Amino acid sequence: MANKVVIVTNIPAPYRVDLFYYMQTHFSEYEFHVIYTSKTEDNRQWFLDRGKLINSIILHSKVIKMKGKLDNRYIHLPINIMTCLNKISPDIVIAFEYNLAALQCLLWCKIQNKSFIHLTDGTLYSERNIGKIQKLARKVIIKNADAFIASSSKAKEKLMAWGASEKEIFTSLLTVDVSQFEKMEKEVCPGRILYVGSMIKRKGLDLLIKALSYLDIEYNLRIVGNGTEDEISFLKKNAKKNNVYDKITWCGFKTGDSLIDEYRQAQIFVLPTREDCFGLVLLEAFCAKLPIVSSKYADGIYDIVVDGSNGYIVDPFNSKEFGRKLQNALIDKDITRCAEKISFDKFKFERVSEGYIQALGFVNTRKNGCK
Repeated sequence: MANKVVIVTNIPAPYRVDLFYYMQTHFSEYEFHVIYTSKTEDNRQWFLDRGKLINSIILHSKVIKMKGKLDNRYIHLPINIMTCLNKISPDIVIAFEYNLAALQCLLWCKIQNKSFIHLTDGTLYSERNIGKIQKLARKVIIKNADAFIASSSKAKEKLMAWGASEKEIFTSLLTVDVSQFEKMEKEVCPGRILYVGSMIKRKGLDLLIKALSYLDIEYNLRIVGNGTEDEISFLKKNAKKNNVYDKITWCGFKTGDSLIDEYRQAQIFVLPTREDCFGLVLLEAFCAKLPIVSSKYADGIYDIVVDGSNGYIVDPFNSKEFGRKLQNALIDKDITRCAEKISFDKFKFERVSEGYIQALGFVNTRKNGCK
């Protein structure tokens, strides 16, 4: 009889849904259920394949938006978590991060004597400014979890710094459906630099625009993503101030084949972020075989780029050095050759799901009293 596993997370992000669907259809020893605490958040424009929502429940929790220094934070006030858990009656619960839903899941597991696995994307850098209540939630969850799943090497580093034992931590790298890149044929436009993402301050586009002023070769930056009128106006004023306005193409939001075409035609990819737990666009660029120039504050970059080999890791606040690395990435053929040769097998669902399966096997073994 298959073990019942419930995964609890915030919203049905396509990259999570795709991975969960893969696990639900490839591991018969487990019966996976998923609880999402809310349908969406107002900063998301994702297309969702509802046919992949197998054994899934989407709750109608209240979502509170709080304005932060670099970005908005979303706090979910979950409803009916305990009711759903009682109805499904899982053997193991995997809960995401340190929110109210995760704390309720931990409490339910303690009451029912079930195993609890903690899943996290957060890193020491992304969580550097957390408050006392947030710290308390981390202490409670990390102290009481039976195992851990980290979505990056930096997330694992965070867990260990907070007291988790390394032998209890299993890595499942954050990923997307990389199969869409496997048969992609490149049609590179020389000098084309690609950025994909929003235009919020956290993403650092103003830092990139300043760095562009240090390039002395032909190039074109394509910005793919949405922004508010104020954000776009601010960035365009910055571009004019730095004399690079004519070097930038504002493409708007793209998805599907039109987004793949952007990756296909780019020569290099850039992410100038002030802060990102991972940065899934880095993975997309990696799978598109692009040299990457990324901010050191994108914590996922350390699982994707070997500095000086298939790209560069930079301090986005050092504009001159940032600009120099962008230029190097455009003219150094060795960087391009290395990016084109690197395998992205470790980001395929088959490999990424291993972290979940290993964590589940670990808690089952411990529950059964085996050494």
